[in-house]
Amino acid sequence: MNHTSVVIIGGGPAGLALACELSHRLIPFLLLEAGPAPGNTFRNMAANTTYGPWINNLLPRSRVPLADLLQRTKREEYAEYLSDYAIANQLSIVTGATVEKVVKPSQSFEVHTNQGVFTAPVVVNATGYFSNPKEVKYPGCDQTCIRQIHAGQFREAATVRQITGQNRARVLIVGKRLTAGETMQRLVNAGYEVALSARSKIEYGPSRMLEACVSPFTFVMEEVLARLPGAPLPPNLDVKMSGGMQRRLVESGVVKVLPEIKEIRRETVVFSDGQEQPFDLIIYATGYQPALAHLSTLAAMDPKTGYPPLLGFESQQMTGLFFLGLIGLRTFRSQFLRGIREDAGCLAEILEQRVGAPQASMRVG
Repeated sequence: MNHTSVVIIGGGPAGLALACELSHRLIPFLLLEAGPAPGNTFRNMAANTTYGPWINNLLPRSRVPLADLLQRTKREEYAEYLSDYAIANQLSIVTGATVEKVVKPSQSFEVHTNQGVFTAPVVVNATGYFSNPKEVKYPGCDQTCIRQIHAGQFREAATVRQITGQNRARVLIVGKRLTAGETMQRLVNAGYEVALSARSKIEYGPSRMLEACVSPFTFVMEEVLARLPGAPLPPNLDVKMSGGMQRRLVESGVVKVLPEIKEIRRETVVFSDGQEQPFDLIIYATGYQPALAHLSTLAAMDPKTGYPPLLGFESQQMTGLFFLGLIGLRTFRSQFLRGIREDAGCLAEILEQRVGAPQASMRVG
């Protein structure tokens, strides 16, 4: 067994940010990442995916050129940034370590992985939202000939060709938010016939151009609201489908919007209004849920939230089990990269008190 003070599960932005903060405080830790490198989830996302501006996405104690702060972050760049961040901060990471279960037979947790057992009095789950796609089951989905994938398996338009063997396949996207819109736009641009299935009316966020113009003001507003107890949530937290081109594709009828699926037959899909149409591929842009199956023996999960009842960052049911990167842990920003950066520092301070702070003379920086 390998013993340390803190085991962090997940080598994405949350795990790396916390690891850096613990390292700065000289607190022994070990970070376990299932993939071959830190930030592996970002490497597996769709090509050409972009996120908010760099100013929101930087991790603690790192910088980018000033001219890039308001530029959108590209997937490929961010994946490399996370790997470089781990190297630059000399973080203790075990890659290729799939966590099978976590138990607590005594004062310390045992984290069982395919690379052995690691023990610590504190475990922090930082597995994020994007490694566990939310499954949706419709009547007939297990008997149909129509191919089905989750949006997390979509890389680029060529993915459809590889799956269906067709250059002009008919694709149904289930969902109406950001991922559905981005997938829809890429497939239309590649010449595919695309339709959307949505349970309710589609709502749109700003276009990319408008978003770039208002992002500095949004950043300032969030900074203020995040520090005011009981302040109302800012209006941009719901990740709606982007305005601009995606909105035009829908409103022009290039992409047909259909109601909720009622049934999936052998080669067709039946919708709640009685329409029946043939498709070659269904892509479920239905979101994700926390990846917490490895913690099932430690705490009962709330069926509404998908994670156990918490008091701040810590489980109410299991002392020493902490979480980072979940909705509403500390502020309304806790689920976003810009909130994770702040939360990592706060959690590190708590853990410093919990596992014992090093002598002040030994601190770095």
